[in-house]
Amino acid sequence: MELVILDSLLGDTETLPPLPTQGSPNRGNAPLSLVDVDSSIHKFSEDAMVSAALASGIDLREYAENVATDLKKVHASHVSDYVAKSSLLRDLEKQIKDCDFMLASMVSLLEGFQLDLNTISAEIRDLQEKSNIMSLKLKNRTTAQELLAKVLDGLVITPDLIKKICEGEVNEFFLAHLLELNKKMAYVKNQKGAHIRALKDVGPELERLRLKASEKIREFYLKKVESLKTPNTNISIIQQNHLLKFKELYWFLLERYSEAAQEVRACYGVAVQQYYHASFEKYVRSLGNLQTIIADKSDLIGSAESQGGSAMLLGGLFGSTKGHLKDRSNVYSLGDRVQVLTTEDAGIVLAHIAEEQKLKFPYEVLFKSINRLLMDNASSEYMFTTEFFFSPWRRGAKVTGSASDPTTVGAVFFEIYEPTLKFLQGALKQYIDNSYDAVGILLCIRLNSFHLRIMQKRRIPCLENFMNLLNILLWPRFQAIIDLHIESLRKIGKVSTHKDAHPHFITRRYAEFAASVLALNDGFDDALLVNSLVRLRNEVESLLFRMTDELPQRKDKLILLINNHDLVASVLNEYNLPCFEEEKAYFASSLETKTGEFVEEELKNAFGFLMEFVDRAELEKNLDTLDTGRFEAIASQFNNQWKQGIAQVNTSILQSFPNFQNGARILHAAFTLLLLFYKRFITVFEKRFVGKGRKVHPVGLQTVLFEIKKNQPNF
Repeated sequence: MELVILDSLLGDTETLPPLPTQGSPNRGNAPLSLVDVDSSIHKFSEDAMVSAALASGIDLREYAENVATDLKKVHASHVSDYVAKSSLLRDLEKQIKDCDFMLASMVSLLEGFQLDLNTISAEIRDLQEKSNIMSLKLKNRTTAQELLAKVLDGLVITPDLIKKICEGEVNEFFLAHLLELNKKMAYVKNQKGAHIRALKDVGPELERLRLKASEKIREFYLKKVESLKTPNTNISIIQQNHLLKFKELYWFLLERYSEAAQEVRACYGVAVQQYYHASFEKYVRSLGNLQTIIADKSDLIGSAESQGGSAMLLGGLFGSTKGHLKDRSNVYSLGDRVQVLTTEDAGIVLAHIAEEQKLKFPYEVLFKSINRLLMDNASSEYMFTTEFFFSPWRRGAKVTGSASDPTTVGAVFFEIYEPTLKFLQGALKQYIDNSYDAVGILLCIRLNSFHLRIMQKRRIPCLENFMNLLNILLWPRFQAIIDLHIESLRKIGKVSTHKDAHPHFITRRYAEFAASVLALNDGFDDALLVNSLVRLRNEVESLLFRMTDELPQRKDKLILLINNHDLVASVLNEYNLPCFEEEKAYFASSLETKTGEFVEEELKNAFGFLMEFVDRAELEKNLDTLDTGRFEAIASQFNNQWKQGIAQVNTSILQSFPNFQNGARILHAAFTLLLLFYKRFITVFEKRFVGKGRKVHPVGLQTVLFEIKKNQPNF
């Protein structure tokens, strides 16, 4: 086509047939139009070879003839090659035919295979259908077998089961057969609506076995409960080795014969109730002989000191008429009594051992022993009650509830422990209501709080009401004892006060008592205790002020107040607990104030002339108005008696304060104040004699300071 177009462009169109135009392929011999020629020229001008020919200026006709000649040569070359290789082409054709034959054979073979596979697939589908049918039949038979086995297992009563239930002893084998019987009874009960004829036959037999088993279980438990009444019986061993070991027997009785179960529980409750009541009554009475009476009504803070020594015999507070040795060493101080709170030992006192060793204990130790023993026994009984009397199907709904509900664990426990708790409440109340030992009562309060926490950690609430009741008894009694202490101070009339420098015994009592109460308040921060101490402190201070009214000289009054306040501060400073800080600060501030007043009063005796002159001189705006002779007289008087005055102050202060450290502190304050006054005197003295002659020269400040250091004691 390209050659025809090229020839057309060259003008030789006679030998070439006309070409069809684009879009009209069957138009016949229509000649080329100018548009076709123009588009052909534009098309071939982009060809590299044509573009190169046009660019070189070659004659297009000549170029076309050359192209035609080349084409003919190429054609002739291809024809000769084809002729030369004709034999190869024939072989190739033969091979192609052979391949076609082989492929046709393979197609036929594969079609045969496909037919066979279709046949096999049909057979497989048939086998699969048969397999599904067989599987369904097997499943149905298995289901039927399981249902039948379940029915047979629930209905068939074996001779061995009947023999064990009716004739066998109550032991592990009896328990195993009883559980099997219980399963059969449960199955029959669940199949009431089912159409099974065997139910009518097996029902009466199961009922007879139920009655026989219930009768044997009832007799078994009643015998075990009766053994609890034997003296010196270890109830825990019977509970663990006999009752809890066969707890399923009671569960069966509870479910299948509730009247017999209630009878067993009632008999157990009566037996164990008597056991605990008798045991605790015996234990409490044995502890009564081991008690040491700490305080009585004669040991109030405001009571007079006993003239009969530190020990006396008192009636027992446990109801015993025997005498008890009274220990006055711990009436107000805490001392070693705090160990009842800090020791990790359970603190249960073995009465017979203590009696053999002739040991005596304060009441809080006995209080702890009774309560710990009660907690351990009550916890054990509560857990036994929960595990034994309440079967698993009831436990989730019946363990919690009000104590008035007889189906709750709390009600069963309270039924057992009610007489014991009432007895202990009465015994404890008897002591508490007659106690004057505030420290012991407060120790019992703290012990009761610890015991309540222990029971909460154990998650056993059975003693919560009892412990709350103890708090109701203990706190009012503690407040009553505080009120008695305060009242005893108020009742003190005219106090015979001597110039003896030692602190009053009432102050020592208060200091020890306050320290004990504050120490027991550490970690609790009870505002009630703090307020009680403030009331007691105010009453003690009021008593001290009444004592000072009996002293004519202000110095003696200050000495009495300082010595008593120093005693309280010294006792409080022995403790490094945060709860002491407020009380320490109060007495430290009071001591500082009273010390300042005493120091001024003491210095006035020996150096009053100097102190009075300095105060008056410093008030004058113009010192020149003051007579120089007065300055010289004061300086001369000080020069003559300053050493004697320092010695006098030193002796007076050390004799007035028996606490050497307190005396040294006050002496230091007095000498410091003296130095300040003397320095102020020298200052005004120098100002008055500026540029003037003087007849008297004051003693140097360093000289006075050296003499003071010689008189200061070293403690």
